[in-house]
Amino acid sequence: MEEQVVLAFTKDAAAEKIKTMLYGTGYEVIAVCNSRAELMRCIQNLDSVLIIMGYKLHDAVADEVYEDLEPGQRLIAIVKADMADMVENEGIFTVLLPINRQQLISAIELFSGAIQKRARSRTPDEEKIIYKAKLFLMEEYHMDEEQAHRFIQKRSMDTGVKFADTARMILQI
Repeated sequence: MEEQVVLAFTKDAAAEKIKTMLYGTGYEVIAVCNSRAELMRCIQNLDSVLIIMGYKLHDAVADEVYEDLEPGQRLIAIVKADMADMVENEGIFTVLLPINRQQLISAIELFSGAIQKRARSRTPDEEKIIYKAKLFLMEEYHMDEEQAHRFIQKRSMDTGVKFADTARMILQI
């Protein structure tokens, strides 16, 4: 079954580019929205949906959209490098422009957890390091386990470094 995706961009051309990149990948674009209000109406009855948006819509920025989401509704913001710091909520997965098809798909897989299917191939040592990094983040920065996991995921994607290697860097091993 394809994963449902809703695109939210102020410019139709930007949404069309992302839609084209997603074609044939197992991610079904079910709607394209231009405003927060339109997006909220579109996703109100969806328990599980991935929203891909730019930093800003006509009536909201990514952080404001994120505040309205229900559990199971996830958000990826595609932003210019100089705007990345403007996205403040750690629950938003940020992808920097310019982006190509492979980078987009990798980001979605990483964020959506599809990559966790591959995690089974991690060595016990790697699993232990990841666990220790999560504990460190939970103790030092008062994160819950999901926040710690997402933090490592985001750092891994932002730097292009494997998840386990990112955990090692966090622990400074």
